[in-house]
Amino acid sequence: MSFEGDKGLEELDFEFKLQKIRNQITSKLENQKHLALILSAVEENINDQNNSKSPVAYFVSFLSLLDQAIDSESDEILDSALAISSAYFLDLTLPFIPKTLLKSKFPEILTKLAPAITNSNAEAALIRSAIGALETLLIAQDLNSWNNTSLNINPRRGFGGLLEYSLDPRPKVRKRAQEAIHKILANPPPGPALEHVASGMAADFAIKSIVTLLSTKPNQKTNKEHSAQLIHALQLISSITSANTWPAAKIENLCDLLLEISKTNDQYLVSAAFGGFEGLFNSMTNEIDNDKFVKVLNIIFDLKPSINDSHLAAPWIAVVSKGVTAYSKIEPLEAVKKIPQVLEILKAFFASEVSDIYISASQSIIAIISEGIPEKFLLLPNGDDITPEIYEEVDDVITRISEIITELLSVKYTSATKEILEVIATCFTKLRMRTNPDFLKPLEIVGEWRTNEDFEHKAEAEAVIGNAITELGPEVVLNVLPLNLLDANKTGRAWLLPLLRDNVRFARLGYFIQHFMPLIEAFSEKVGSLDKNSVHSKIFQTIIDQTWSLLPHFADLPNDLQKSFTDEFAQTLSQLLYSNVELRVNVCHALRLLVESNVAYANGALADDELLSQQFSIKEAQSNVEYLATKSSNILAVLFNVFSQTVPESRGFVMETIDAYLSISSPTDLEATFNKVSSLLKDALESEANQQQAKNKSKLSVTMMDLVVAMAKYVPESSYYALFMIFNQVVTSEEPLLQKRAYRIISKLVETPTGTQALSKFIESIEKVIIDNTNNVHPSAKAARLSAISTILEILPSDHLNFIPGVLSEITLSTTSVNEKTRELSYKTLIEMGNVMNKGGVVKLSKLDGFPDDTPDSEGSLEEYLKMVLGGLGGDNNHQISITITAISCLIYEFKDQISTDLLVEITSTVDLFLTTNNKEIAKSAIGFAKIAAISLPEELVRPKLKTMLENLLRWSHEHTGHFKSKVKHIIERLIRRFGFEAIEENFPEEDKKLLNNIRKTKARAKRRQAEEGEEDAEDSKKSKFSNAYEEVLYESEDEDEDDAEEGNNKKGNQYILQSNDEPLDLLDRQALSHISSSKPQKKGGRKINASEFEKDGRLHFNDKNNADDEDPLKSITSGINAYVEAVRSGPVKGQKNKFKFKRGAKAYNDEDDGEDDGEETSRPARNERPKFVNKNNKVGKPRQKFKARKKF
Repeated sequence: MSFEGDKGLEELDFEFKLQKIRNQITSKLENQKHLALILSAVEENINDQNNSKSPVAYFVSFLSLLDQAIDSESDEILDSALAISSAYFLDLTLPFIPKTLLKSKFPEILTKLAPAITNSNAEAALIRSAIGALETLLIAQDLNSWNNTSLNINPRRGFGGLLEYSLDPRPKVRKRAQEAIHKILANPPPGPALEHVASGMAADFAIKSIVTLLSTKPNQKTNKEHSAQLIHALQLISSITSANTWPAAKIENLCDLLLEISKTNDQYLVSAAFGGFEGLFNSMTNEIDNDKFVKVLNIIFDLKPSINDSHLAAPWIAVVSKGVTAYSKIEPLEAVKKIPQVLEILKAFFASEVSDIYISASQSIIAIISEGIPEKFLLLPNGDDITPEIYEEVDDVITRISEIITELLSVKYTSATKEILEVIATCFTKLRMRTNPDFLKPLEIVGEWRTNEDFEHKAEAEAVIGNAITELGPEVVLNVLPLNLLDANKTGRAWLLPLLRDNVRFARLGYFIQHFMPLIEAFSEKVGSLDKNSVHSKIFQTIIDQTWSLLPHFADLPNDLQKSFTDEFAQTLSQLLYSNVELRVNVCHALRLLVESNVAYANGALADDELLSQQFSIKEAQSNVEYLATKSSNILAVLFNVFSQTVPESRGFVMETIDAYLSISSPTDLEATFNKVSSLLKDALESEANQQQAKNKSKLSVTMMDLVVAMAKYVPESSYYALFMIFNQVVTSEEPLLQKRAYRIISKLVETPTGTQALSKFIESIEKVIIDNTNNVHPSAKAARLSAISTILEILPSDHLNFIPGVLSEITLSTTSVNEKTRELSYKTLIEMGNVMNKGGVVKLSKLDGFPDDTPDSEGSLEEYLKMVLGGLGGDNNHQISITITAISCLIYEFKDQISTDLLVEITSTVDLFLTTNNKEIAKSAIGFAKIAAISLPEELVRPKLKTMLENLLRWSHEHTGHFKSKVKHIIERLIRRFGFEAIEENFPEEDKKLLNNIRKTKARAKRRQAEEGEEDAEDSKKSKFSNAYEEVLYESEDEDEDDAEEGNNKKGNQYILQSNDEPLDLLDRQALSHISSSKPQKKGGRKINASEFEKDGRLHFNDKNNADDEDPLKSITSGINAYVEAVRSGPVKGQKNKFKFKRGAKAYNDEDDGEDDGEETSRPARNERPKFVNKNNKVGKPRQKFKARKKF
């Protein structure tokens, strides 16, 4: 499948490239126009021969044209322009030709291509295109072809030609040849060797070229040309080494040559040699001799340029960096030992006057430290790879690095302060806790710099300190840089608090308790003794808040949890949760992180971090989780109380913390906790049943149900019976919020394997409860109920398929809901039921209402399911028929490939009859089905019914209301696109031919306009605005009409000048361009007042909202499915991805929530408070806005 998909993409890419050339037929440039004319002639020839326009057909034609342009006997170029164009097209076409063809026809292709390369009179354009074609041809050859030297025409011969051109004096030809060599060597044929089989040939050619040039002694006249030739050869070497294929046996030879060139006085040659070294180091492996590598490095060190040499310094620094990192892969420990020597050499460049040079030096050191020191050398002695001797050697290196870094912090290197700070930050990140104590001195210096408010590089200094906090811990950093917040005689560092908050990880929780809790108490006392509105009070309160914000980060995998998280500290946090509402977020976050960080670590989240694993083992994390589990019961009791005291819209963070502790609680504790919550729920339900609840007050029963839902997936098996009893009781409640939560119990249970088993065990009872309560569902609980039904369908046994017809009618009716979430779920559930029925099973009809007990069982299948849905067409009201057609349309679109042709024909014929109805609601749905049929169903099924379909559709082409005419017109356009104009014209009723002619003229005009503007096909280039193919089919009609209207308006781009505060735009201002926009500016603020709102005497007239005599405009409006649900209280508006969003709050006038809001239901405005739809004559009319249901047909 993937291969076919890739092939299709390649063909699209090929066609796209050809289309770009076709569009150049009117180009003013002769070469572009010539290409387009040749392409047109080739395509005409392919059409005359009745061949398909495949890449192979084009390739054969272009190769034939090249053969015509060059004399086969003398290799003389007869037609240069034709040869150039043919070679260009061959270069374009060859990548799309199957490799098998290129391998089998290699001699023939190379024979025809060779004259374009070898002819001495060939133009550069011809050679470049021929090189590109040869590159593709050589990449396609296998190992046997490359090794077959017995043939006169073989890949090596073609590759030799490329090598010759890689030193050509013409820049573009030379560059194209070197690019081709690089690409060929970077794509070796499959075989045992990693290197390309031709890499030795390329290396030999490059070395021979340099040796020849070095042995030639140029005179004064030829010196410049000689240097240029050497540079060209060095560029070839870079092309070979950058492909990682330079033969290991020839590395020493190359090093000797590069070192010899590096000693010359020509800075351009030296720079090119450095480039060769850089590429060589990138491709080096452990096959080179260690002593030789060290020797090369030392020689490179000796070639150190002046620190202000803007031409050589940066390339030399890059070579040093690459050399050290390459050496670390061969001899890691020796490379680490050499790092101080390298840093000592590079240190001088930070005193350079050229910014590019000291920036290069900093980046080089960062690369050396990051890549040149393996992680394993930072580990403590472990008896395996890291011996005490190695540990001490690495420690000495780190000490020496810190000394060099400290020297860089002197006045001498002031100009490079920013870059030096970046180096120090990298040292902390890479060396981690091994920077203690060697890097404490640099840290102290940087801290002093940051304390100075006038310091220029605060961000870089804070990055250093932040990295130190993360790697060394806050305790070490604060010993070096104390806060000094309570000592007026010392410099305070309150700026450290945000840094601590953002960087503390894996710290000691006890340090927060011992150091920061007393700090909080001290400042709390100060705040208590001051006026709350004083400046000092606010400053102190800010410090308190910032200090409390550290708590969650100290709780992120602390290394002393069992020692520091005592009952006393837990009690302190509990009291804070009760007494200080502002701290609840931080405290809950901390409690949650204690659990989540240890659970994640115990599950191996950071198992790759060997250094951390040495400090903190997985077993310790597992022990921490067990320790927290012993305290979870008491913590949950506190959290439950806090949850009940917090307003519904602000307690999500409390629920997250509850969920964390429920996940680690023991089954015994869970059962006891669940029983307590169940008892409280029972008492709350009884209490609320006996008394009138205050308006807008949160109900305790709803809060308890939230807790029950949270516990559902964690409770042990012994509590499942009680849980389902709660579900059975609460699902019948008249309180919508309780209903919603009852259904969520089902959705929650399926999240765990044990919960899924429980659902399977009680599935029959759950099915009965859901079916029995079909008529008692509150609209706001409908979405939660549909989610529950969807959950049941996932685990529905194959012999319980009778559940599907039991809820089918409800699901179908839900597609008309004004609630977007409900509509989405209803269509999703319709499809899920189809999938379940398609799997097969037994439908026990005797268990359905209205069927006798002796009714035989039916076999479940997709066709049986569709027949169940089709039963709604026999309904006794138009609304039911309409929504049934809508549901059928959705299912046909989804399962069209799995439904038998006979059933499709039967369904299509049946629904087609409803186009003849006089009822507009049914007709809308039937037109939607006709659109699905026209676009999606097999062509052989639709074609015979074209005449009948068109006759029935065109009955509604004269109806202007409800977009009937535009829908019908769009369906006809799609039919024309699919079946051709002639087929549609044959079946089109004679009396409606005017519409067909109108469509033809409209399309012809659009095509002409498009050709004149030279644009690509709008339909291909336009980005889809729909979230899926189904919605694109459904919504495309109206959007296409809108696009057509916009197309005419947007021919000429409009530009607007953005002004504010009525200030004139200063066109001399440098920022004037930023005030010019292609989007029309919108005025801000204020309500738009219409002229109709003024009285005759000029006074503004306000409509009386409470006029009870106004006629209710909603009484006479019917609810239409499929395309629109007309005139509900507040029409939705289109949002992203063509979805509808409903207005919220006071603008909504909607009697349903969105299925997600857990807050209390707000009181709804009375009917006479809702807005009237008033026209200019102050008469009640139709609403201005119509809106679609989820699916429109």
